[in-house]
Amino acid sequence: MNVSINFPADIETTLLHRATAAGKDVATLVQELVAERLAEDSAPPAKAGSHAEFMAKLQRFIEIHPTSNGSLDDSRESIYAGRGE
Repeated sequence: MNVSINFPADIETTLLHRATAAGKDVATLVQELVAERLAEDSAPPAKAGSHAEFMAKLQRFIEIHPTSNGSLDDSRESIYAGRGE
C-alpha cells in the first residue's frame, strides 16, 4: 500500500536525521516505526524477554537516535570557576 503523508517541516527534519543516522531512507524508517507501533498496540501485555531480545531492542533504539560528538569541559577549574577561590 502506498500512502502519501505531508509532515510539518520539523518532523520532516527529524525523520531525515534519524534515517541518515540509521543508514536508511525515510520511507523505510517510517515503515519500521509504523510497524513497531502497530505491534506494540496489538501485543499482549509485556512479558519478561531474554537478555538478547532486550539488547536487540536497545540497539534498534540507539540506532534511530543521532549521536552527539560535542565536548564537555569537566576539569576541576571549569567546575569550580567563579566560586571565589
